[in-house]
Amino acid sequence: MSTKPQVTAPAITELPTPRRSITVDNASTRLPSDVTEHQRAVALTWVSRGIPVVPCSRTDKGALVPGFGARATPEDMAPFTDPERVRQWWSGRFKRAHVGLLTGRGTTGRGLVVVDLDMPKDDAEPPASRWAGCQGGTDVLERLAAEAGADWPETYTVLTPSGGMHLYFLQPEDGPLIGCATGDGPTAPHLGPLVDVRGLGGYVIAAGSYSAAQGQMYERVSAPELLPQPLPGWLLDLLRRPAPAAPPRPPAPVCLYAPGSRRASRAERYAAAALEGAAEDVAQAVEGERNRRLFAAARRLSELHSTAPAVLDETTVREQLLAAALHSGQGEREALRTIRSGWESGMADRGAGAA
Repeated sequence: MSTKPQVTAPAITELPTPRRSITVDNASTRLPSDVTEHQRAVALTWVSRGIPVVPCSRTDKGALVPGFGARATPEDMAPFTDPERVRQWWSGRFKRAHVGLLTGRGTTGRGLVVVDLDMPKDDAEPPASRWAGCQGGTDVLERLAAEAGADWPETYTVLTPSGGMHLYFLQPEDGPLIGCATGDGPTAPHLGPLVDVRGLGGYVIAAGSYSAAQGQMYERVSAPELLPQPLPGWLLDLLRRPAPAAPPRPPAPVCLYAPGSRRASRAERYAAAALEGAAEDVAQAVEGERNRRLFAAARRLSELHSTAPAVLDETTVREQLLAAALHSGQGEREALRTIRSGWESGMADRGAGAA
């Protein structure tokens, strides 16, 4: 039987699973008397712990300062760990901003990986198949732990204003840094529906940061002395599980220079280069950009279809973009839907512009 953190206080906020009930004190979730001073103190506390921070919108949580992505250099990351720069952010332009914690890297090279357990949206379909009966991300993680014969992981834990939960862990000491994933998917570090992973290139809102939209703080609910813990072995194994066998490499769209064949036209050469470039762009897309890039690639290639139909036929474009999308970490069903939507959008626009 798994054990889970219990915090008792007068007021109760429950997670969607009936097996987990965490209580928090309403007095600790009220708006601070000086929001600027409070948010600045939160930011500087995390910087002192070696965790980079970024100001984020208090309404939609979007980062307000760019430059911290998965490919950021140490020079790019320097402002996010500079106490003076951080002090300026939360004293001036971003003085009431959320405190975002950049996951993945710390000042010593290894930082945090956060498992984000979500509540389902009101209009969302309930999880099915393997996940049937799961009422929220806590149920999904509990099921994964039970399948591994393990207990609920005890670590630094934060309750979010929407009723979700963040479990903070340390990035593993060796091997590649764990990246980001949203929801279910065939590749690591996806864990399951209603569970997001935030590692290299990602961020979460810090405990103590106040949400103007929900009127509550992100509230730490673990014991005061409990810091982010190393990932338990079973969870690390899931986050680094081998990728499924890659699909067969799609055939090249056209052999432009085969001996004895006609020489490709300029339009066909341009189309082949466009397809190769689009597939490369999709394959390299990071979390948060994958769906947008995939749709844009399918739409652009659809618009070019009439210029070189032998190269950019719908089947070839779909196979090439799907392989690239799977490489980037997208799920097959979602990727196929996005490709189809982009292709149809490009065809519609091309038809609308015809004389």
